[in-house]
Amino acid sequence: MRSWREVWRALKSPVGRRAEGDRPVAEPVPLPAGLPVIPPEGTDEAGPRPPAAETPPSAAEAEAGGASREERLEEEIRELRAEASRLREALADQAAARSRMEEEVRSLADHDPLTGLASSRRFHDRLHVALIHAQRYKQKLAVVQLGLDHFSGLNDRLGRSLGDDLLKSVAVALESTVRQGDTIARLGGDVFTILLPGVKREEDVTVIADKLRLALRNPFSIGGHDLLITASLGIALFPEDGPDTEALIERASVAMKWVKKEGGDAWAVHAPRSRHLATQREERESALKRALLQKELTLFYQPVVDCDTGAIVGVEALLRWPKREELVRAADVVSLADVSGLAVPLGLWTLRAACTQGRAWHDAGHKDLAVAVNVSGKQLVHPSLVRLVRRVLEETRLPPECLELEISEAEIGRNPERAIERLSEVKRLGLRLALDDFGVGDSRLRHLYRYPVDTLKIDGSVIAEAATNRDQEAVVMAAVALARQRKLRIVAEGVETEAQRVLLVRWQCDRMQGNLCGPPASAADTEKLLLRQLKAARAVAEEDLGRTRRLL
Repeated sequence: MRSWREVWRALKSPVGRRAEGDRPVAEPVPLPAGLPVIPPEGTDEAGPRPPAAETPPSAAEAEAGGASREERLEEEIRELRAEASRLREALADQAAARSRMEEEVRSLADHDPLTGLASSRRFHDRLHVALIHAQRYKQKLAVVQLGLDHFSGLNDRLGRSLGDDLLKSVAVALESTVRQGDTIARLGGDVFTILLPGVKREEDVTVIADKLRLALRNPFSIGGHDLLITASLGIALFPEDGPDTEALIERASVAMKWVKKEGGDAWAVHAPRSRHLATQREERESALKRALLQKELTLFYQPVVDCDTGAIVGVEALLRWPKREELVRAADVVSLADVSGLAVPLGLWTLRAACTQGRAWHDAGHKDLAVAVNVSGKQLVHPSLVRLVRRVLEETRLPPECLELEISEAEIGRNPERAIERLSEVKRLGLRLALDDFGVGDSRLRHLYRYPVDTLKIDGSVIAEAATNRDQEAVVMAAVALARQRKLRIVAEGVETEAQRVLLVRWQCDRMQGNLCGPPASAADTEKLLLRQLKAARAVAEEDLGRTRRLL
């Protein structure tokens, strides 16, 4: 049975009324019994209502209606324009988001997400291009694979978060060591791979390998821990070790694993000839270690004299290594010590031996004699430098004012802020500091105001050229003027001739050092010079005293 609503809709429909022509009108649908009768629209119980008379709108109403329609149209137009602007902005945001997403995808594909170094895919691409270039121009290149020693145990002990922080710090240290144009990538875990294009000699690769290994020698401060780590490096050379990317990477990995098997903290080259070079380097390192342990090293001393009087006022301690009837010079010994990890113990031995000899000369009557000792870059950044210097001074009982530590300008320039802080700590011990090798490379006069030094040592190469080169003479004169303003003592190195000495006096240099004053000599020979000078000084003093007495 239909509801009353359905019935009412049927009554209102056109069915039952004549729509057109002579078609009969359908009979009304009977209502169910008991359903209330609802009159049709426009009627009431008394019958249909007559239609209401329509009143035409006035002119004002018509005008108002037209105005309102125009306003509605304008409002709709504004809304449409606003909607179009919103759509344009949404499309622009969507395009920017898509561009950012594509850039992130490319970045993830080209970079390691943890360290920011090159990814494996990017490294393979660059190696492929470098191989094509090397083949075309008959050049060499090298692939170095570096793995941290015992990293898994350290990672388990400290946790993965600190392990990741350590990997980030290692990446920064390695990235600051490689050359511009080299590519360093992290292939996974604690393994890094370095591409070295444009290699001229195999020895160059070994030097870079030593720098990479030693870049990790300084402690890493991670999460309140000072972590000391070492690394094993494997090297593969093109074309000796393979013609393509897969072969070079595989053989570099084999060489690295061999180093790890031998105890780590070293490098190895896959190529047979380079293995011979590596063996020679290892033999030299072992020989230096034995020399240090068995006290085969010695110190020579070069006089530093006053430019006006010619009197010996100090000596510089220079390391020597008597080896197979030849005397290995300090620069060669220090270079080998740096790459073999012996810089700090060798520097400590040198400092202790020089201070011991300085104390002996002090007790022999040479009270004002200063002993200068060179400090390497590795020693400068070592966290125990101040403590070690203090301990040596206490052990040898040398007055601090009789010790002068020399630091190369190049070493300070590697990290000026850190070097200045460390030198300031050392200076508080009461000793003197000298800026060595000034004028070599990219010297910066303005930095002299910042360095906490007492002496400026002008390099011998500058002194040698200053007599004939106006530019070098200008450098010397500017350095002397600035040192005078800062009340620094000025020492000229490498003085070989009397003409150079005359120039130094004219430039108002305080002291000089070089073969003109005396070559480096053993402690015994240096003591003879000091004793001769002491006797001469005493003789002059006695003669002056006698002359004074005669006058009286």
